Amino acid sequence: MPLPAEKLAIVYHNLAQLLGAGVTLAQALRSPSPAPGADCYRLAELIESGASIAEVIGAAGDWLPQSDRPFILAAAGSGRLPLVLQNLAARHEQIGATRRRVIFACIYPVGVFHFAALIFPFLRMINFEKGIQGGVSNYVAGVLTILVPVWVGAGLLFFLVRRENSLALRLLDLLPAIGGYRKNQALADFAFALGNLLEAGAPIGQAWRDSGRIARSRRILAASQAIEDLIEGGLAPGPNLHKYRVFPADFVARYQTGETSGGLEKALLVVAADYQIRANQRLAAASMLYPGLLFGAVALMVAYVVIGFFMNYIGTLNRIMDGG
Repeated sequence: MPLPAEKLAIVYHNLAQLLGAGVTLAQALRSPSPAPGADCYRLAELIESGASIAEVIGAAGDWLPQSDRPFILAAAGSGRLPLVLQNLAARHEQIGATRRRVIFACIYPVGVFHFAALIFPFLRMINFEKGIQGGVSNYVAGVLTILVPVWVGAGLLFFLVRRENSLALRLLDLLPAIGGYRKNQALADFAFALGNLLEAGAPIGQAWRDSGRIARSRRILAASQAIEDLIEGGLAPGPNLHKYRVFPADFVARYQTGETSGGLEKALLVVAADYQIRANQRLAAASMLYPGLLFGAVALMVAYVVIGFFMNYIGTLNRIMDGG
């Protein structure tokens, strides 16, 4: 089972500290941490039995994300594992903080929507002349009529996005704020991956290929594969980046500067931080926009019910007066 981002950050931070203090990786894995103890002990035994680092990482349980494994593998082979683990810890701390902000921003409006879904069917059952019309089954049917389409739609979209369905991803890319978040987050993930893989000592062609996969963007993946072919042909990526529209002008300029100055790894990590800030800004905008739209939907439902109440009430008064 995957670890939450906050716990994974603690695992990486602890490992980095222990390795930096001269503790072996096997000993570090046996130290207390949020990672599953049995699995860590098993990995430590593999190391002590002479298994390669690739075999050890491949044998890790689901708690170790697939997207993090290329960093650890490259860093372990170059002796830069503590530094890369610290970078991964900081990254996951940031991811966890962003997720918490989004969840907290959505709890209240989602709660209001569900409260309204429970109240409105009951209000519609009130008749000013005959009292409450309909039974429990009618009330439940009214609640489900509101909630089920929302639940099914949200669940289906979540499932398709997790499966990286192209149609669902295109839909997200078209949504205001969310589309901008996805674009900037993919660039942030790509730059972070590429900078860390290069810093860990991975060959540049392999680093481009693995970073393209980690970014979870089909356009970035296609561009990274093309760049890998250029690298294998003996060409440097920098002068050719402008051919790929997925990389913005500022990304291209800063990559070329880092490539020319010999500070490519640091330049990419700075670029990753900048794009992460932009992604967080878009996500913050989305966390305000869509709950606002949800509030608007609830307000329309309230208005509909209130107007219906008044119309029924006035109609009842008119009938009483006419009868009198």
